[in-house]
Amino acid sequence: MNKNKSISLGFIILASDLNIGRLKSTRNSIWNNYGKVPIVCVAPKNVSTIEYKEAKELCDMHKGKDTITSLINTGFKHGHKDWNVVVMEGTWVKANIDKKYSYFMQDEKDIFFPVVTDCDIQGKPTKIYNDFWNCSLNGLMIHQRTFKEVGDLVDGSLEQSRLIWNAEAQEKGCKFKAILGAKLC
Repeated sequence: MNKNKSISLGFIILASDLNIGRLKSTRNSIWNNYGKVPIVCVAPKNVSTIEYKEAKELCDMHKGKDTITSLINTGFKHGHKDWNVVVMEGTWVKANIDKKYSYFMQDEKDIFFPVVTDCDIQGKPTKIYNDFWNCSLNGLMIHQRTFKEVGDLVDGSLEQSRLIWNAEAQEKGCKFKAILGAKLC
């Protein structure tokens, strides 16, 4: 029987265009809704020293390479020891994403992501993103041990990297769970 579980949670903020205002907004939304949980922000290696120092005053900062996959890999290397939620800088993180995911949680090999839809002008869904390789990165939740066991995402296109990682994760017994209504703003 499913029920909400208490989980230890941290956040990885991907800042591909480091913007202090957007980073602060995302950090504040996390602290407002989850308390002072661990937050790691990852920026590209070419970020300016001034911006990096200013961002470091807001949260734990690290530099990746120039790709989103490298930012994700770096985030998990420095992320929380248990569950990590990936969000893009500038995202307002809603409350209770942990409760929504934990309801379907069986073990640390579960990998969660929100179902996202494109809608037409009348609000009717035109495309549903419910596979790991085309899902939104906002709200992706993976246990750090699981990420380490499966290994880093390969450099290349994001979709191709996630396809390869998906196959490797399934070989290790991971279960991908697309959750409806878990979309972050």
